[in-house]
Amino acid sequence: MTVIHHPKEKTETLEASKVPFGAAFRKAHFAFDPHYTPLNHGSYGTVPVSVRRAHEAIRADADAAPDPFIALDFAGRLAEQRALAARALGCADVDELVFVPNATTGSDTVLKNMVWDDGDVVLCYDLVYDSLGRGVSWARDARGVDVHVVAVPWPASDDALVDTMVAAARRVNALPGKRVRLAVVDTIISMPGIRVPFERLVPALQAEGALVLVDGAHGIGHIDIDLGALEPDFFVTNLHKWFFVPRGCAAFYVPRKHQALIRTTLPTSHKYKPRKKLGSEADNDESAKTFVDMFDFTGTDDTTAWLCVQASLDFQNMVCGGQPAIQAYCHKVAQESAAVVAEIFGTDIMDTPGSCIRDCNFANIRLPLELGADGPGQVDPAHAETVSDWFKETGIRESGMYFQTVLYDKKWYWRISGMIYVEVEDFRKGAEVLKGLCERVRKGEHVKR
Repeated sequence: MTVIHHPKEKTETLEASKVPFGAAFRKAHFAFDPHYTPLNHGSYGTVPVSVRRAHEAIRADADAAPDPFIALDFAGRLAEQRALAARALGCADVDELVFVPNATTGSDTVLKNMVWDDGDVVLCYDLVYDSLGRGVSWARDARGVDVHVVAVPWPASDDALVDTMVAAARRVNALPGKRVRLAVVDTIISMPGIRVPFERLVPALQAEGALVLVDGAHGIGHIDIDLGALEPDFFVTNLHKWFFVPRGCAAFYVPRKHQALIRTTLPTSHKYKPRKKLGSEADNDESAKTFVDMFDFTGTDDTTAWLCVQASLDFQNMVCGGQPAIQAYCHKVAQESAAVVAEIFGTDIMDTPGSCIRDCNFANIRLPLELGADGPGQVDPAHAETVSDWFKETGIRESGMYFQTVLYDKKWYWRISGMIYVEVEDFRKGAEVLKGLCERVRKGEHVKR
């Protein structure tokens, strides 16, 4: 008996939403718990019901006939989805872009593959994403690479940030035997949530001789990305945050001129080609190895989310009216909500003249809290690090709201995320709850007795 597997593309007929973006859209197209108000899209993302159904259908295909799905069909189906992501990112050569589980995997793949020479330096600023910063620390600890961290006085104007980073690169390069081998920049910094003028930073740092790794975790679907115009040396972006692809799926871009630097995936797996065959002194034939081949399959895992790019685009285009409409609403609701929240708090929004900081779907509003040990109601520095966790735990337990806050430069900020399923009233309610929690913190309730 011969079994021939022909996977069927299961599609759902979609049409433009009859309800506007906001809370009504949330109820119509997403599956949130009715007791949960989602104010923090930026951390983990979520998917609409239509994409979840498409994902379930793909997983059913995998379970119906695992062998042909994984061994025979997956690579071809994946290539189609990679092509869609490449088009959305302005990447003309689809084989310069592969999928990995998340942005951290992509950036760490660069750090683990780099061949570091004596005097090589990694340049980054102080708000580098935590896991990427720890990857850089690993390169320092395990490979002896020097790391230069630039203390930027955030919020900084675009000109000041570019000038500061270029000046730092030049100081490093002027040291005997030193060079900036790799510079790390963001599209949008995670915490606080601020846009960076990466379009200027990339060519400016490349002009100083650095390879530039762009952490675009908050990239595709959030802001416009054109890799053809940007020409970074390495770029990674999560599709599961702002592009409505199920977790975890990220695009990892390496131009052909640098693909020889990436000799292995993480973990090293079946398509790695050692220079010599194991147990032999004979040279191995590496001619058949390609960058894409390595990343198509790195061991058994559930990578069915990677096949959901088309379903995501169908939702964006047919239901939402396309990326421009999505981005416009997300930015508008974030910035309008920030103004309302700041008024409720009696504080201000992180910003500075001449900066693109707020040209994104994030806004950071200062909390009505003061760090210190001298005055009444101040937060003792000894317990400052517990405040954000207490907000998260208490907000969820009592109000069904998760507050993403950060202590930066001796001030607390609430990072809010604009998204098509929230509206100003959601953040107004959240601000009232968080204001009450701040009052309880001033009384010391966050301190574990």
